[in-house]
Amino acid sequence: MLVYFSLSINPKNAFAADSTQAVAILDKYTKESGSQINVKMTTEKKSLGTKTTNTGTVSVVNGKINISLEGDKKSEMIFDGSKVVLISYPDVDLDPNGKRKVLQIKSKGKNHLNLISLLFSNPKKFFSSFKTSKKILDSGDYTLTLVDKKAELKPMTLEFSASSEIIKKITYADDVDTEITIELEKPKFPKAMPKNLFKYVKKKNDEEIVE
Repeated sequence: MLVYFSLSINPKNAFAADSTQAVAILDKYTKESGSQINVKMTTEKKSLGTKTTNTGTVSVVNGKINISLEGDKKSEMIFDGSKVVLISYPDVDLDPNGKRKVLQIKSKGKNHLNLISLLFSNPKKFFSSFKTSKKILDSGDYTLTLVDKKAELKPMTLEFSASSEIIKKITYADDVDTEITIELEKPKFPKAMPKNLFKYVKKKNDEEIVE
C-alpha cells in the first residue's frame, strides 16, 4: 500500500550514481510536521481485466502514512509504524447506515505501504534495500527501477521530474499481480496534522478482521 539500466561504473558506486539525485529530492519531503500529496491511484487487476482509478491524499509523518482515497466508495490505508490497517467505507447512497469493513495486518517484514512511508521519511534507508538502475526519459525526467536485494518484493518503478524536483509516479505490483500506479502532485507541508490520521480509531459498528 521498481527500473533496469546498466552503467559502466564500479558496482559499489551504483547506489550513489543512480539514487543520489532522488534522495536529494525526497529529503525535501521529510519535514518534522509531515507532508501531504494529492494523488491519483490506478489499480489494474490484469487477471480479471479490471481497472479502477481513484483520487485522494497521501499524508506522511515520522514513518507513518495514511492514504485516503475517494471514488465510488471511500477507502483508507494506514501504517502506524507497526501494523497496516485497510478501511473500506460503505456506499452512503446505497447503504447510509452501512458498516466500515476493517482489515488489520501486523507488519511482518516488507510491505509496500510501510516502504512508501519509508520513502518519504527516510529515503536513504529506503534505497539501501534495493538495487537501483536509472533511465533518462526524452522529457529530461527520469525513472528508477528498484529490485529488492532479498527478492521479497517484485520490482518497483519511481519517476521523478528533474525540472520540478518532485516524485511524479510510483508503480508496483503486489503478490497477486495487481498493478498499482500512484501519480503524485507537488507536496504540501502543513504546520501540523491530526494525530488520529495515522491510527485506526474504532467505531462501534465496524466489522473487523485481524490477520
